[in-house]
Amino acid sequence: MINKNYWLLFLVLFCSCKNNKKNIKTNNDTVKAQSQSNILDSAKTITNSPSTSDYKLLSKKALNGNEDAYDELFYIFMDSNKMERTDSLMIYAKVMAEKFNYKKAYLDYFKALCEKYDIEANYPYYNIVDISKMPEDSKKAATKWLNKMLEKKIITKEQFDSIKK
Repeated sequence: MINKNYWLLFLVLFCSCKNNKKNIKTNNDTVKAQSQSNILDSAKTITNSPSTSDYKLLSKKALNGNEDAYDELFYIFMDSNKMERTDSLMIYAKVMAEKFNYKKAYLDYFKALCEKYDIEANYPYYNIVDISKMPEDSKKAATKWLNKMLEKKIITKEQFDSIKK
């Protein structure tokens, strides 16, 4: 009697596993068909979906100077955790600022650097920014970046001087 119960249990489990494999195969076929029909559409448009393919497309476009792609990545990063957000944003912002002279990226880089050390950077209230709390090497980097922003006329001399160093 016990052997029959085990046999019946084994048979039920075997059949249920076989059904799951069929469902997985069906789902893969559906996804494959959808992705093949939308290849051209996804290459032409930028969506808000932070999927891997969209992220790679946005990343590639942003690193080539596309301001819209950079802005889209910015909002994707703002939805991620603090450490990922600040480090990733600093990389893209630095490229967009230095290579393509995108003014918003200068501000984004500085704000991400401040956020990394829990320093509030609320534009245009530069008088509340206190970079003296940063480690020495980061403080030097922040000051150097602020000087670049001053040279590019992104901030004024008064704003620069109001930041606590």
